[in-house]
Formats: sequence, C-alpha cells, structure tokens
Amino acid sequence: MTIQELRNAGGASLFSTITVAERIGNLGRNVLRADGIGNVDLSISKSTRLFAERHKLQFRADFFNLTNTRNYGIPEARITNPGFLDEGSTDGGNRRIFFGLKYSF
Repeated sequence: MTIQELRNAGGASLFSTITVAERIGNLGRNVLRADGIGNVDLSISKSTRLFAERHKLQFRADFFNLTNTRNYGIPEARITNPGFLDEGSTDGGNRRIFFGLKYSF
C-alpha cells in the first residue's frame, strides 16, 4: 500500500503499540534504509594579481545543493510521533550559496 492508501484506511489506528520485551517477526535491527543523498555541489573562484603581482584578490562562490533537489529520509516509524508516515517532514535541506572575497598580501 502507498502512504496515502494507509492514511485513507485509518493511518495510525491500523497499528498497535508494542513494548520492548515483545518480539514481532524475525527482521533484524536497522533494516530500514533510505535513498542516498543526491546533491550537486559547485565551487567557482577567480584570482587576480594586483600591485606588481605581490598582492592577490580572490573571489569565490560556493553552491551547495545547486539543483535544489529534495532528499527524503526514512519516514518516522513511531506511531506516537506527529510525523508518522509523513515523508515531507524528512526534507534534506535547501540550496545554499556562499560568496567570499579574500585579499592576500
């Protein structure tokens, strides 16, 4: 079933709470895995020599997650959590751009 179908069928009411002492099934620990992080990071710099080439000015632009791709994590598996089965709450972050200027002498 998809997440939307689970919500329509009753959501968290379909599941029962268990204690740590109870064992259900034979699935091992930490078996839930998510897709990898698909970021494109880019750095551009331009250096210019000044004053008889003894001084240098460098401009730098750093782009993190350049394509602004959403990277979903593993949806919350605890029924009591407000983010239960909400894949939108696991967003990996937005595009970030940093500019820098460096003067070397």
